[in-house]
Amino acid sequence: MPKISLRLVTNLGLTTGLILCLATGTAAQDQNAPASQDETTKQLQEQVRDLQANVKDLQSKLAAVTAAAASPPAAAPEPAPVIEQPPVNAVADRLKLLLFGDTGYQAGHFYGPTSTFEFGEFDMFATARLSDRVSALAEILFTSNSDNSVGLDIERLLLKYRQNEYFEASIGRIHTAIGYYNTAFNRGDYFQTAIGRPAMFEFDDQGGFLPMQDLGITIDGKLPSGKLGLNYVFEVTNGRDYGANVEPAQNASDRNNSKGVNFNLSAKPEQVPGLVIGFSIRHDYLSDVLNQHVSEIIPVVYGIFTNSTYEWLNEGMLVRHTLPGGAVYHTSGFYSQFSRAFAHFRPYFRYSYVNAPANDPIYGNPAEIPIVGRINGPAIGLRYDFTRHTAFKLQYDREAARGEKSTNGGSGQFDFTF
Repeated sequence: MPKISLRLVTNLGLTTGLILCLATGTAAQDQNAPASQDETTKQLQEQVRDLQANVKDLQSKLAAVTAAAASPPAAAPEPAPVIEQPPVNAVADRLKLLLFGDTGYQAGHFYGPTSTFEFGEFDMFATARLSDRVSALAEILFTSNSDNSVGLDIERLLLKYRQNEYFEASIGRIHTAIGYYNTAFNRGDYFQTAIGRPAMFEFDDQGGFLPMQDLGITIDGKLPSGKLGLNYVFEVTNGRDYGANVEPAQNASDRNNSKGVNFNLSAKPEQVPGLVIGFSIRHDYLSDVLNQHVSEIIPVVYGIFTNSTYEWLNEGMLVRHTLPGGAVYHTSGFYSQFSRAFAHFRPYFRYSYVNAPANDPIYGNPAEIPIVGRINGPAIGLRYDFTRHTAFKLQYDREAARGEKSTNGGSGQFDFTF
């Protein structure tokens, strides 16, 4: 209940008392004063009338305040009902599902003898929280094959345990942490700027020569390093299989007892937001169809800078194959990609290079793998994000290869996620 103003009541009392005093004094003066004081008496009477008017005004204000204090307070308006939004991509309380796809058009000998519309791939990516520390990841991929059939592939399937930000352990089918690109850009072309991957990071089940997919155990996390921001990844896997018409990833059995071991160390310094620098190194004795017992070492170094405006990706590798007799073969490769965003548009440029010796026991032997050789060339394109979940890309490619005529091609691609 509102309180009556103490100041208002005090003013009213003082004013009333003053009026009584003036009235009393005026009456006494009227009885005893001489005629010369008539003018003074009139002035005092006018002051009394003014004070009486003020009293009436104060009385009306006091009555209004008293009435307001006696009336009940107005009821507060009821809050508007809250509409609960459905969780994004949540199939169940602990299951999330994302879908990715792409389709487009290709023309030019870089892509094949004829121009064609193309269904690229459809990716179903799911994660599930099984407990506070345990989660699962599954990725199912539908891709178009060269014979126009649609193939089904379990791209990734793993179980992960997370103790804290310094220690996570996973087991299952993974994308190997060779360099930067293979784990930064998984399936789902929507997330990568360009159409397709750099030559050195083509998927091994689509013509690539590095072991991009594997089965085994991964341990990763942060390292206590302050503002340097060190992160590590350690992998022990089956390794890649080689030979004509074989599945590169050894899903059920390893053809030899050797295991691929990979270590990746990267730094994300706080002083330069968006910068990532690091290296990885992998070793394995290869499971090849000729049983050559080839020792393979794959070191990769990378320097990356990305923010909302700029993207600059740089990686270099030097694959070392060693035969038991001591012969050594080196395959070098690198790529550099730069892009800049202008609102919804992002023009980009990429140059790729790979050079494998013609006599390499793996990369130069068609019984083990399609011959790698030397391939190099630029790609230039434009990406346009016309919705939050849809992008359109235009790209021109030119590629030179050892012993072959250079090829050119143009492509357009729609990428989307839902």
